[in-house]
Amino acid sequence: MQHATASEGVTTAIVAFIFVCIIYPHLVKNRPQFWAALAFIVVVILLQSLAAIIDTAGFNRFAGAFEGLLQIGAILLLVLSAGGLTVSELAGDLGRSFDVVRRGGEKETIIVPLTGEQPKGRSRDTGAAPAATPRPPRRTDTDTSMPMD
Repeated sequence: MQHATASEGVTTAIVAFIFVCIIYPHLVKNRPQFWAALAFIVVVILLQSLAAIIDTAGFNRFAGAFEGLLQIGAILLLVLSAGGLTVSELAGDLGRSFDVVRRGGEKETIIVPLTGEQPKGRSRDTGAAPAATPRPPRRTDTDTSMPMD
């Protein structure tokens, strides 16, 4: 009697997600990617069945390696189909994420007020105070339209 492997557990989770997407079709934003993921999982199940029939060490290694690659592909395709992304958009997002992780997220935030005021200038000298910027006078009327120049 064979014991369940981790690969079969991953396949079970993917199949469960596929059934959720079938029950709630509004979750799937890109149908071709969804159907490709379904085809990958069908091939994984076929390979698992063939590995049980053809019980040789060489075929089991081949089936196990190919199953892993197909499962990775199915997971990526399901993420893309549910997120409505293309492969290039996902690659761009991952590239930006790796860049932020590499930098440590140390990008300085600059806050610009919404009232039209200019942010205070920054001095490059050490210890020197920034030059004072005069504030524009506050409007007392209730006219919120912008003047056309």
